[in-house]
Amino acid sequence: MKSAKPLALALGILLATLLGGASRAEAQYGGPPPPRGMYRSNFLVGFAVGGGSIIADECSTCGGGGALEFHIGGMVNPRLGVMGEVWGIGRPVNGGTLSNGVLLGAVQFWATPMFWLKGGLGVGNISFEDDVTGESVGESALAIAGGAGIEIIQSYNFALDLQFRVSHTTVPGGGASNVAFLVGFNWY
Repeated sequence: MKSAKPLALALGILLATLLGGASRAEAQYGGPPPPRGMYRSNFLVGFAVGGGSIIADECSTCGGGGALEFHIGGMVNPRLGVMGEVWGIGRPVNGGTLSNGVLLGAVQFWATPMFWLKGGLGVGNISFEDDVTGESVGESALAIAGGAGIEIIQSYNFALDLQFRVSHTTVPGGGASNVAFLVGFNWY
């Protein structure tokens, strides 16, 4: 879809602008170590693995599959991060692979030192790749996503979290959604 490229470019420019202005979060404390969960600073990167389901109207091949996520970005302050992320679900079906993924600009807010909420906007794609012929068919369109997580292990610059994610891609005919539970590995 031709309209997805300008949207992706605009999101990339917005992310670069926000990351360029990110301040060093720990400088705000300037003294004793920051409180637990408030150690987050400039750069953040992470990934998550888990499982979930692709959901769409009149889709006989939708269902459960493996889920992966990757994000990279920066901290605006110790409780607010801005990032680019990609995540999705894939599942083997009928001699091929059905996948639904999203590429997003996202904002993550820590409501408490351990609990976070996330929202994002970007481009989604649902596709089927035939394992025999290698042929792939798919559609891309506007996507919206959200999530919540809890950091169950925290150290100075690492957190392990449990997360729940949802996304919806507005392809013609009603769209496709992802719902997933993942375990995340994050470095700040």
